[in-house]
Amino acid sequence: MGRLTIFVSIFCVLFVYSEASCWSERRGNGYYCTYGNMFLHKGESYFNATAPNCHKCTCSEDAYRLNCCSLGNTITMIPDDCEIKQVGCNQEAVSKADRSKPCNGPVGGIV
Repeated sequence: MGRLTIFVSIFCVLFVYSEASCWSERRGNGYYCTYGNMFLHKGESYFNATAPNCHKCTCSEDAYRLNCCSLGNTITMIPDDCEIKQVGCNQEAVSKADRSKPCNGPVGGIV
């Protein structure tokens, strides 16, 4: 049982620090892609590094699709004695008693 607990704990930590979910949308006309009020040329990328919605979008080489991937992670489950701290595009689980120390417990998240 001890090995299973260690495995699950390590998996949760690695899962939280893994990267990105991606999506694609038809947002181009063959000449450029649109993202909000911006125009991206074929192969051009846009980075949004404003937490918590960090992502990178790239206009496809045929300029018909906008391909985006989120950057960073979102924590969805922490022990009661921990809290979430936003660090750039990532979230970290830290101790409520001392925010400079990591959370001592299982942490779950999505990327």
